[in-house]
Amino acid sequence: MKHETSMQDATRVQDWENRAVSGAALAAKSIYESNKKEAEDLRARQEAYERSLPDDPIAALSEINRVLIETRNTGSPHYAPHAAIEIIRELSIKGSLDGSQQMSDAVFWLTTQALDGLTSIDSSILKSRDIAHKFHPTHQPYEA
Repeated sequence: MKHETSMQDATRVQDWENRAVSGAALAAKSIYESNKKEAEDLRARQEAYERSLPDDPIAALSEINRVLIETRNTGSPHYAPHAAIEIIRELSIKGSLDGSQQMSDAVFWLTTQALDGLTSIDSSILKSRDIAHKFHPTHQPYEA
């Protein structure tokens, strides 16, 4: 949609105006179109995700319980970061964190386990929040 503007009325798009639309006003047309397509695809994916969440309160509670139950046992992602951080703490207390390659490898492995576990926990919490959000009185269904 093009706006008709006379040369007298033409004014430069201000930086704050461009920032307000995430740079879209001054982006090259090819970049703007590419970003628009990517945004449309992401919006469609989000809409499908939100439609997949349970609508029934009992089913919602059941799904939240299923998603979060993994954090209650030692074989879960929750256990990995806790154990890794405890081991690293003990190594530092005992002064075992020397500069050896073997110790560096061990610390790298432990921190990787911790980060993987925390990522999984974050995912479970976000899904639980998304499910619960559907039942908030001000919730409006997401549409792409």
